Amino acid sequence: MNGMKQKYADFDKLNRLLVACFEAEKLYYNAAQDAQTTSLKRFLNYMAVERNRMSHDISNELHARDIEPLKQESDKGNLDRTWEEIKDALEHFDAQALIDSCISRDRNNIKRYDELLERRELPDGILEILEKHKFQLQWYVKQAAQQTKKSPFKELETENVEKKENKPKEPDGGKVINLKAI
Repeated sequence: MNGMKQKYADFDKLNRLLVACFEAEKLYYNAAQDAQTTSLKRFLNYMAVERNRMSHDISNELHARDIEPLKQESDKGNLDRTWEEIKDALEHFDAQALIDSCISRDRNNIKRYDELLERRELPDGILEILEKHKFQLQWYVKQAAQQTKKSPFKELETENVEKKENKPKEPDGGKVINLKAI
């Protein structure tokens, strides 16, 4: 009996992982809406689609065992944000902050995967899927971390910082004086 209870506890955890996957999808989906560059938009949309696929995998496993998936709770409500929320997101766009929040959600989800994988209470078929998801998430987190480095805005900022370090101090007027002209 206790083993059965244990299994149910893990199916419950699996169901909560499902909700967490939906949350991650929502986060990436909203981030994609706010992204200012096509390449970042594409990447974030792809990430949302991947989280959606993971959710479906888990959802199917639950369905196959007559367990009602909890996704109704997370209901993609936030896919429809208010105009104020969207306007606010666009006015205060920060690619780094956006990606950081997505990555931190993924890292939390990886911990959930780890817990289920370490306990090994779920059927092997499910554990294999979870193993695969976890591996993909770890890879995507690395990819996501690279995204802001590709942003043209970020590149300009770092170039400016490097140039300033190599040049003598600017006079108070703020003009850069060409040393050859002096």
